[in-house]
Amino acid sequence: MDPRFDRPLYTRAEVALHLGLPATTLGDWLRSGALEAGRGTRGEPTITFAGLVETHMLRHLRRSGLSLQAIGEAAVALRSRAGRHYPLAWSGLAYDGRDLLIEISNEGREQGWERIRDSQGGLPGVLRRGSAAIGWSDDGYAATLRLVIYHDIDVIVDPARAYGQPMVDGSDVRVEDVVGEVRTGASYREIAAKFNLEDFEVEALVRPHIRPPAFRKTRHFETQPEALL
Repeated sequence: MDPRFDRPLYTRAEVALHLGLPATTLGDWLRSGALEAGRGTRGEPTITFAGLVETHMLRHLRRSGLSLQAIGEAAVALRSRAGRHYPLAWSGLAYDGRDLLIEISNEGREQGWERIRDSQGGLPGVLRRGSAAIGWSDDGYAATLRLVIYHDIDVIVDPARAYGQPMVDGSDVRVEDVVGEVRTGASYREIAAKFNLEDFEVEALVRPHIRPPAFRKTRHFETQPEALL
């Protein structure tokens, strides 16, 4: 069994959180067939590491200006024509397989494809930039993924370590452990000392997990509630 492909590691909510993606967008791509997921009840892991990597690549295309529908149609066509499972998690996509995706983009009428073709490096450049966060194994498929929602610190997922949960690159520090310490009320300085991190690195790990404050109408002398974890 290859943990990259054969073991569901993530719930839908976790994939959305790890990639900074709206849950509705992820749901649309799963329903359209752009992404694959196993069966399971709500809250159970149904998405593999390779599926997480494919979602990362689709998110990158989305941020490049493509509509959700165009991305879904392209992903379905690519899976059919590439003749391989998880083509968006394959290193050849940015090189050998890029012509196939260019062919698919040329067939589409979505104006976003034109914007991508006119961007720096065109579609190959977009694919290379999206692939920059991926570490490749010898078989050409993704082995690790750097989560781009974290700034000022490198956080990766590796299906061979900690069941694919986010970790600080080059260490055994799991993001969930740091966030858990913050929830107990420990200070950033205490947490940094415990995990051999800098204060700013603790803040960087916690930032994507902070809920925005629930603003409500208040009187002028009332203060807004603070953001909670």
